[in-house]
Amino acid sequence: MSKFSKLGATALALALSLTMVAPITANAQIIEEYERDAKGKVTNTTYRDEDTKKSLSTKDGYVVIDPAAALSKDPKYFYICTNSYDEYMQFNTTKDVARFENFKGKKGLKVKVIKKREYTDPNPTGPIDADYVDKNYDGYYKNVKGEIVKVDAASALKGDSSGSYTVRFFAKKAGTYKVKYTAVLKDGTTVEKSIKVIARDDGTAIKSVTYAGKVIAESEDLDKPSDNKLWTKGYGLNVTNSKKGVIRVNMNKDFKLKKIEVGTPNIEKKTYADGEETERYVKANSSLDSAYDSAEGVTCTWKKVKNGKKIKLAKVDDSKIGTDPIDPKTTKFESKDTSTTTYIRVTYYDKKNKKTKRTTYTINLVQK
Repeated sequence: MSKFSKLGATALALALSLTMVAPITANAQIIEEYERDAKGKVTNTTYRDEDTKKSLSTKDGYVVIDPAAALSKDPKYFYICTNSYDEYMQFNTTKDVARFENFKGKKGLKVKVIKKREYTDPNPTGPIDADYVDKNYDGYYKNVKGEIVKVDAASALKGDSSGSYTVRFFAKKAGTYKVKYTAVLKDGTTVEKSIKVIARDDGTAIKSVTYAGKVIAESEDLDKPSDNKLWTKGYGLNVTNSKKGVIRVNMNKDFKLKKIEVGTPNIEKKTYADGEETERYVKANSSLDSAYDSAEGVTCTWKKVKNGKKIKLAKVDDSKIGTDPIDPKTTKFESKDTSTTTYIRVTYYDKKNKKTKRTTYTINLVQK
């Protein structure tokens, strides 16, 4: 790691690229789109679910606290690997639920709550919190049934009591198992909930990603990891001398590959009023512009490519990003990194949950 000098967000990208199974991102399908003023400050944000097509925008007077709760459907299925003790899912209460209890699995599936945090509001006098608020200051939230309902100040659903649970699943045999649990609502009533757990030898969406015939990422659920990894002496994993190579993505059952994109860092030079100069990433107009699903950090120019086709790696040196402004009249500054970064973004569709997701990986090209 000492040989890499990426600054800021780029350092994080590189660190993550040096693991075989850990991508930079595993994004859900909420897209954020930004409007900016002349100085680049975000003035309005639109949140959009690309699958349900629902959207909320601050320019329409909405204050969005939880975009996923406001726009997305809850998953009905969860995938795990057989004979693995590292398979777990996060369960969070909706605004009308005080806590969950009684997690139980069908025979053949072991279910265990390995972490929980339950908050009991000591003075539950106010109405429940909202997931978003409209221009009339009316609040709305997703309830235990997945319905969007209006916050009623006169409702019996009072206070901020809530629960968060990490639940581990273990199955020796492949199959589909039903998990049941109880939601205790803030009004004292209960609702029975369930989710189906699909256990497979390989429970991941993306089986493998290769570049120039070498593995840059593969499922952590494989019985035996590949020894055909992208590797360069002195650098390590996911670093190469090959400027061109075929990119190939292999998906597992029930997941459909939608597209592969190659991202090249998008950099601009900024000159201040006093003549000082610096380089920075071009500001994102959408979370889809970014390698990190954010308005800040690394933004890229994305090019769609076909699976199994040859791509060119980026040669953009971003080693000056994050440095203090330089006065060219008094200071000479030069910088060259030991490698450049290309971002590989895989967009796929979960057929059972009917959700689009994205995962981003990195490949580093040696600069000689």
